[in-house]
Amino acid sequence: MFTSFFHLTYIYLYDDAKTVPVKWGTISEWLIWNFPSLNPIKNLSWNNQYIISLLYRSLLKYDLKENKIIWDIANCDISSLLNIECYINEDAKWSNGEKITALDIFSTYELIKSTNSNIILSSLLEETKIEYKDNIIIFKNNKKDINFLNVFFQPILSEETINSLSKENIFWNFPTTWWIYSWEFIIWSVSSDLTIWVSKIVLDKNPHYNNWNISRVILNIFPDVNTFLKNKQSVNIFNDDTNIVWTSIPRLASYKYTLPQYVWLFINQNKITDINFRNFIFNKINSNNLVDLLWKDNFSIVNNPYITETNIEKETQVKNFESIMKSLWYKKKSKFIEDLIPKEQTNTEIKENNEEINVGTEEKTIDDFQKDSITIVKPSYVEKYNFITKEDILLEWNSNKDVQEIFINEYKLENYKSWDEKFYYRLKESLNNLKEWKNNYKIYFVVNWEKILKEEINFLYYKDKEKLKTEETKFIEELINEEKKQEEKKIIEANNNTDKKENPLALVNQEELNKVNKLDENIYYDKDLNPFTLRLYYLNTERNLEQTAYFIKNSLKELWIETEIIPFDLNTVSKILSSKDDYDMILTWVNLWFFDYNIFPYFHSSQSKNGYNFSNIKKTSLDLLLEELKSNILSEEKTKEIQDKILEILKDEQVIKTLYTPKINLLVDKNLKNDLKYEKLPIKQLRSYVLSSSYIKEEKIINFENKSIFGFTKFIFKKLYG
Repeated sequence: MFTSFFHLTYIYLYDDAKTVPVKWGTISEWLIWNFPSLNPIKNLSWNNQYIISLLYRSLLKYDLKENKIIWDIANCDISSLLNIECYINEDAKWSNGEKITALDIFSTYELIKSTNSNIILSSLLEETKIEYKDNIIIFKNNKKDINFLNVFFQPILSEETINSLSKENIFWNFPTTWWIYSWEFIIWSVSSDLTIWVSKIVLDKNPHYNNWNISRVILNIFPDVNTFLKNKQSVNIFNDDTNIVWTSIPRLASYKYTLPQYVWLFINQNKITDINFRNFIFNKINSNNLVDLLWKDNFSIVNNPYITETNIEKETQVKNFESIMKSLWYKKKSKFIEDLIPKEQTNTEIKENNEEINVGTEEKTIDDFQKDSITIVKPSYVEKYNFITKEDILLEWNSNKDVQEIFINEYKLENYKSWDEKFYYRLKESLNNLKEWKNNYKIYFVVNWEKILKEEINFLYYKDKEKLKTEETKFIEELINEEKKQEEKKIIEANNNTDKKENPLALVNQEELNKVNKLDENIYYDKDLNPFTLRLYYLNTERNLEQTAYFIKNSLKELWIETEIIPFDLNTVSKILSSKDDYDMILTWVNLWFFDYNIFPYFHSSQSKNGYNFSNIKKTSLDLLLEELKSNILSEEKTKEIQDKILEILKDEQVIKTLYTPKINLLVDKNLKNDLKYEKLPIKQLRSYVLSSSYIKEEKIINFENKSIFGFTKFIFKKLYG
């Protein structure tokens, strides 16, 4: 009875208790990188930027809970970008307890201006006059530019710290011994463990700030991936932005987030002047198929440069692509031959030639084009042309000892050995070798080191049976039309062989005709018989960009457009910008950071010559809208109104296609409790927001004001009788 009474009392007391995190505990975060410079003066990047954000405050910061930029060290009036006054907050303190002053802020910016240690900030501050008095600091500019606000994200140093810096500290590494910091943590110690090749930075809570529940963070910095993977089982937190760990550690939960960083395809309108042509190109590049190819769990489609739901794809106005190419003075082989045939040839002569070469004109069906498979053993129903809804088919072939290698299109069967009697190939959507629409497979045998085409099979695949039925009809019609073209070709070839005196075709320039006959029937050529080829430059910094470039090449191949793909790196961007007539298209990623509505550098006329206006678009109405966004702090409603107008112009002009953005995995130990998840971060360093609300231990707080003997009796009665 005593035990039961005690148990009921316990339940009653804690029935409405509030659960709160205990500010306690240590977490271990792992990084793969060189040891960070810990220098807040230089241009920050990658993990260095992340660590600095835990140690130093700035005038501005981004609040993920409110999803907007807010003031941090000071409150500033930015109604006019020409004159910004900031008032230092009373709660802004250094880790030694002293207040952050206007002199500290002034000295930080003067250090950057005088040393040019941060080239980007120095350029933004170049024409800025900075003044201070008491707890006020003033920034005066002569031009209105929202980009200037980036300087307010600069970490602020104390004047005492600045006066003790050496030249090496300013331009390279900061000391790792005791320093003065201004944010949640201070550096407690730095050490190295040579047994597993890891450097450790121990961060302890700054006693003057109490926002985090975790009291200590240990940063384990590994020099390379292999060393990291050997010790990965003890990790608590890892920002897996290159998908090294994936799901190999069940203890880690994945928080996926995206950045305002995505991949764009620009079309150079100076080179491709026809809007309908540009429209055809963009419509041919299917973003859904591209993301499936790259792995849709790790990439998200981006519809427009403002990363909203508005789609700027445009329905093609001209349905016949061949007519567009004709307007550009490009045509196919058959048209060149048609132009070479003398107009004197009569219908009677054509009819006679038809009869002479025995060309049939009767109606045909798919059976006329089918033939039994030469080598396929299973499944037995496979023919030259197949129409399927099944998305998983295992093909089996017979082989022989003379076959050294086997290729399916350009893919080499790695598991095949020359002594194997059979070989297999699985068609499946998830393997990216079967897509909805036409699928063509050419089987090559390598015998005596010579690649021989053994067989060709085709699959028209759609999941929807009705869709398949419709497309099957179209497909058969295309086969019949192609057969007719071949018949016409036979007519021409037969006429070329007739006697000159008896056949008007003898008047054809035989040399020209021979040149034309050597052309590919499906490629477009100019009057000099040069094939139409697009030059696609792509930024070769990520593997997915290379994959995307080849995806675009293969997509345009379906329009019978040849594409030359050319990689470039960040060091050659300036060279490309100075010679914009070299490319037809550019594939690159763009990072918009905090001010993701400011796309001024990519579409304003003033940026066409040497700026990042890769498409060379020059449109006054667009310029005015971009300038308005760039030059003022506007309300959310006004910003959206301008953005919608800009997107409408870009939709009409068809110079840009936004493709996708990576989904980044932040892996967090499941033992860490956290209710906050953010699907989008403006910059990678703000992943600390997820950790700032995490905790290891929790406790229950009893509300004794609502507890009484009468309340206990009422509680028991309710439990017994409902």
